[in-house]
Amino acid sequence: MRMESNGGNSGGTSPKRRTNVVGNGKSNHRHHQHHHQHQHHQQHHYVNNQTDPSVLDGGADANPTSSTELPPSSGSFLHISIIKLALGSRLLVIALQIVANQLMPDHDAGVFIAPRDKDAPDRPLDAFVRFTLGGLDRWDGQYFLHIAEHGYTYENTLAFFPLFPFILKIVSSALNSTDVITFISYRELSLVLAVLFNMVCFTGAAKALYRLSKLVLGSKKKAEIAVLLFCFNPASIFFTAPYTESLFAWLSFAVMYQCIEDVTSVFITIPLSLSILSRSNGMINIGFVLYFAIRRIVAQYNFHNVICICSRLFTMLIIVLFHYGIAQVYNYYLFCFEQKFNFPAHVREYASEHGLILAGNKTEDSSPWCTNLLPLSYSYVQSHYWNVGFLRYYELKQLPNFLLALPAIYLTLSNSYHYLQEHWEYAVRLGLFRVSKKQFKMMRPYDRLALVFVVHAILLTLFSLFFVHVQVTTRLLCAASPVLYWYAAEYFTGERTFIKRQVIRKLSKQVKDGDENSCTHVTNHVDLSDLLDIRCMNWQQQAILWYFVGYTVVGTKRKEPCAWNETGC
Repeated sequence: MRMESNGGNSGGTSPKRRTNVVGNGKSNHRHHQHHHQHQHHQQHHYVNNQTDPSVLDGGADANPTSSTELPPSSGSFLHISIIKLALGSRLLVIALQIVANQLMPDHDAGVFIAPRDKDAPDRPLDAFVRFTLGGLDRWDGQYFLHIAEHGYTYENTLAFFPLFPFILKIVSSALNSTDVITFISYRELSLVLAVLFNMVCFTGAAKALYRLSKLVLGSKKKAEIAVLLFCFNPASIFFTAPYTESLFAWLSFAVMYQCIEDVTSVFITIPLSLSILSRSNGMINIGFVLYFAIRRIVAQYNFHNVICICSRLFTMLIIVLFHYGIAQVYNYYLFCFEQKFNFPAHVREYASEHGLILAGNKTEDSSPWCTNLLPLSYSYVQSHYWNVGFLRYYELKQLPNFLLALPAIYLTLSNSYHYLQEHWEYAVRLGLFRVSKKQFKMMRPYDRLALVFVVHAILLTLFSLFFVHVQVTTRLLCAASPVLYWYAAEYFTGERTFIKRQVIRKLSKQVKDGDENSCTHVTNHVDLSDLLDIRCMNWQQQAILWYFVGYTVVGTKRKEPCAWNETGC
């Protein structure tokens, strides 16, 4: 998505030459422009033909199999099942986690450890589950598994949205009525189900990202590499552990894809509503619906279309906000009234020992958010228990966490800056209003469609940088935005993929002998085998690859923020 080539080009390509997203060289660019000029005569369009409507309506140019698609190369991604790649990467993460958990046991007493009944006997499979998956039962996973078993018992659990633990509870409770529960404890069963469920969601997210990337980028090859990077993303451990990353990524990518395909479809309310019930930043996904609805109105402007689109949009938003409202009303019911809940003894004792507010124990001093005009618990819980707020995390002792988040922050903001710099006139008009003829000719459909995704990624990054625990930035971007993968894929495709001169000389014999797998061919048609060939990479490509793979390995033993601020963490 960063359109300009970097300096230090050792492949003989001018650094001022623009990267062609769906082809290579000026001839492809001219063909691309001619192709879209032909499409403008057949479809609705923006004011002064400033925007390609096929991008909005799923026309020919939005189709990833259009004539501008790069031809398939040897060892194509089509021969590698996305399902196998996704599941294989999850099994690798689990294996790494087993080793890391045995070598570096986690003894941090400052984090939330879900209370368990000490008198409950172990079941035959419990020890095996703890050995194989115990390293995943950490940090936020403790909260989700506790909620799945006991519900929202403590006020600090309200920071975690209900969809994921609700699904676990339904399945676990169903199995609880069978003979399966006699071989494994409820808690260990929930852990196994959480990991299996996340593997399914991760596979769905990988497939959704592939479809979205092909549609937006117009390049199957970029989509292939984006999915490969997603399967080994820097936050991989969180996509396997009992977290919401895999579920949220699947739902978010589905929302984004549907917005481009048909933003007026009522089916978009399903992934949109579920994403909001999955994570707090799911509310931001409403922005995609609003933006693409406005684009649709401008592209097909007439009174009937405006009324039709606005009425559908209003209906969808009512449905989505209704589901969100139900969750908030339930939170209010639990903690804003004095009532009696039949919690197990060990759950009540844990609340007493750690000074936690138990559901139903409302007093004049507890849960001050209940008296707000709009009694929403989330912001209060984040501020009170996790010390989340503007610049609150800026302390010298947090410097290592800033360094951990730096690669994701730099990769996102630097490439976004170059995109906005190159298309500033279009960006300030929000991609909706007329730009100069010169600016319009410089842009491809991908450039125009990418704007909303770039802005979304920038907002997520800046919010993480200034308001929340900064180490959350990496997994937030990896789960909520496809842009990080698109930016990284850009370094491995098109004119950005420069080959060192010494490598070209070293492999010149292979080229003369007709070796089609030579990495010198990646300047035009990058192959996945080339992506894994260190000889074919410049320092930027090597840095990105080591970043993704290195964090996948090292991240299996990453520390998360403490559970409540009384610990002094």
